[in-house]
Amino acid sequence: MTMTRLRSILDNDFYKLTMQNAVVKLFPSHIVKYEFINRGEHSFPEGFAENLREAVNAMAELKLTKEEKIFMSRTCPYIDLPYLDFLEGYRYDPSEVHIEQSDTELKVTVEGLWYRTILWEVPLLSLISELHYEMNHLERNSNE
Repeated sequence: MTMTRLRSILDNDFYKLTMQNAVVKLFPSHIVKYEFINRGEHSFPEGFAENLREAVNAMAELKLTKEEKIFMSRTCPYIDLPYLDFLEGYRYDPSEVHIEQSDTELKVTVEGLWYRTILWEVPLLSLISELHYEMNHLERNSNE
């Protein structure tokens, strides 16, 4: 059982939020599919997929808080209110994420409406990275 999880719906790349704003308006019915590419050829320990699934499922609880909405409207005046209203009602749907593990190989795909799935990429990569470090008992190198 893992403790890795995101704390805010804004734990994302700001670019993804601005792109979602555009995709909601311009491509509301486009279906997409994303696939995780293990460029580092990392090995994932037994039980990794289950721990990742648990973290992904927990993301369904994230929502834009009133405080975050006020912060966004004040600091990002170029993002329109209808999008902030949309984001306030948005919830991650874990059923859009498919996770499989075979031995030490991990396969993760995300599929669904583009405006819904666009926010998955950065959090998923973050969760995979953090879980990899956590489950392999690795220490992060210092920035110094």
